[in-house]
Amino acid sequence: MRLKVKSLCLVLAISLVFSTLFSSPNAVNAEFKQMPTAGVYVNGKIVNGINPILYNGEYYVPIIYISKILGYNHIIFEEGTKTYQLTDGSTMIRVTMGGTMAKRGDGYINIKPPLWTEVDKTGYLPLSSASVLFNADITFQKSDGSIRITTPANFHLVQKGDTLWRIAKAYHTKLDVLKAVNNLTSNTIYIGQKIKLPPKDQVQEREPEKEHEEPKIIQKPSGANLADKLIAEAKKYIGAKYKFGATLAEAPNLFDCSSYTQLVFLNNGVEIPRVSRDQASIGTKVSSLEKGDLMFFTTPDLYSDGRVGHVGIYMGNGAMIHASSSKGVTITENVLQNPYWSKNYLFSKMVIE
Repeated sequence: MRLKVKSLCLVLAISLVFSTLFSSPNAVNAEFKQMPTAGVYVNGKIVNGINPILYNGEYYVPIIYISKILGYNHIIFEEGTKTYQLTDGSTMIRVTMGGTMAKRGDGYINIKPPLWTEVDKTGYLPLSSASVLFNADITFQKSDGSIRITTPANFHLVQKGDTLWRIAKAYHTKLDVLKAVNNLTSNTIYIGQKIKLPPKDQVQEREPEKEHEEPKIIQKPSGANLADKLIAEAKKYIGAKYKFGATLAEAPNLFDCSSYTQLVFLNNGVEIPRVSRDQASIGTKVSSLEKGDLMFFTTPDLYSDGRVGHVGIYMGNGAMIHASSSKGVTITENVLQNPYWSKNYLFSKMVIE
């Protein structure tokens, strides 16, 4: 009898260990395996290492580390809901442990639920979910135990709840274009299927729906014209370096494109959103540029969904001042005649009058 009681206690103890290790709603007692440190290759070049786990036959990676590798350096964790908010300067992602949907920009995408571990107090993303969240092709290479990442994504990995219409909307293309690229004659798709993404000239984000949302004026300007004051403020930071997902706490030494515009406007009493995608939703679209307008561009070498990926401030006389990923805070003359910027220009918005 004593032996049976001891055996029962041992079983309960083991069960308790597993149930506290994974406190996510999807499963708490399934077996997992800690994998050796994996080298992380981005577009064929090794950039870092990461410690994945194998759970229910799928590889998971720590959210914080995979986010930073992909440039989402501004990370906020909400303890109460076990939610991570990740920002790279273009897009804000919100993902909750155990959730089957995540917010990317102003839309929602289906994902396989991430896990929360009590042992190291951190969240893990399955590679399939990381792929759709970060617009990248992410796989585990069994031959050498590495994580291979291709950016921007060439495929969308179908998740539970996906439809072709939702996928087309998420990648800013049309349903018939998506079907044609994949030689599909019906709308039937299955979980795990790779849906090839259209070429870059067939995906482009249009102006966000919140076209006329107004910025928050927290201090009325006085003295000089506000547009002139904005440009004068913007010039103060010329030469500052660029960092994906830079926070305002890192200013004025480090900026991303949208933390730069946010700070310039904030220091002139105008509060605008944090990321370029959300900044594109305020103000009024203009066809004729004026000093102080925000200019928005896509970044095809980073995102395959044609999203707003960059923002700058129009200075007048054809010039734009902005935080460039290659040059830091700089001025680009004749921006709409520049081969790169003119090709990727989307639209501009009047934020101040």
